[in-house]
Amino acid sequence: MANTKLSSKSGILATTRAGEWWVHKFSPLLATFYATVGLLGGSLLPLLGRLLGLVGALLVGAIYVSVINDWTDLTADAAAGKANRLAGRSGLFVGLVLGGCLLVGSAFGVYFWHLSHLVAGLYLAAWVVYSLYSLPPVRLKNRGLPGVLADASGAHLLPQLLVVAAVQAWLGRAVPGAWWVAVGAWALACGIRNIVWHQLGDAVADAQAGIDTLVLRWGAGRTQWLGQAVVFPVEVVAFGMVLGLGQPGWALGLLGLYGGLEWCRWRIWGYRPVVLAPDSRIVLNDYYLYF
Repeated sequence: MANTKLSSKSGILATTRAGEWWVHKFSPLLATFYATVGLLGGSLLPLLGRLLGLVGALLVGAIYVSVINDWTDLTADAAAGKANRLAGRSGLFVGLVLGGCLLVGSAFGVYFWHLSHLVAGLYLAAWVVYSLYSLPPVRLKNRGLPGVLADASGAHLLPQLLVVAAVQAWLGRAVPGAWWVAVGAWALACGIRNIVWHQLGDAVADAQAGIDTLVLRWGAGRTQWLGQAVVFPVEVVAFGMVLGLGQPGWALGLLGLYGGLEWCRWRIWGYRPVVLAPDSRIVLNDYYLYF
């Protein structure tokens, strides 16, 4: 995942990348929660307390991911001249944060196990995938395509399926297979496009740091082709299935509003929407995050 310049803030909050993943990861998860409840004919109000607990469980995982990613990137970031939130932090600080995350995450895992073995399995899988992504000797982050798939799965696919499984367990109603396929395909494709976008923007720094990303293995042109010609069509078709199965009139209306916004950006301000390019605003992301 891409590193950005640090602000002057310090403390635990500054080490967790909250400004990077709160909107980008949690907004689509909340949307899937609402859509799945609506699909099953449930009521949101009785589930709000459980939703807060689910957000807490995902929050702990996100903090864990952020810390181990920066911790294992300390040497590489220094070689590339990139800022790292854990630079200058003691091993004790890192150990306490990671230990706290594992302790709280285990408590959530026990709750999920009693709720549903499927929910618990998806929650555990997300932790395992991101541990393999960052931690040596496996360190999938440094292995090209497996790293892309691991990041997309840990940040998008598994959390989205976890939300669907949790709603199914809480309402006691089976989620249609088509919904699982649509949400899973959309989440995985969206995750792949986003991590490739980050890698395209970080290609120079990753090369200096010796991180063997997909972009460095395949080249920018071939990787962009994969995202534009293969991944994005899958994302669009899967998202169309999500909208079709859920039949949310408000979501379709907001999609039209988003289309109008993109048209204004292009015709008035000259910001042409792009499917996948470094240092550019890629199409549909603003809809997922804000609409």
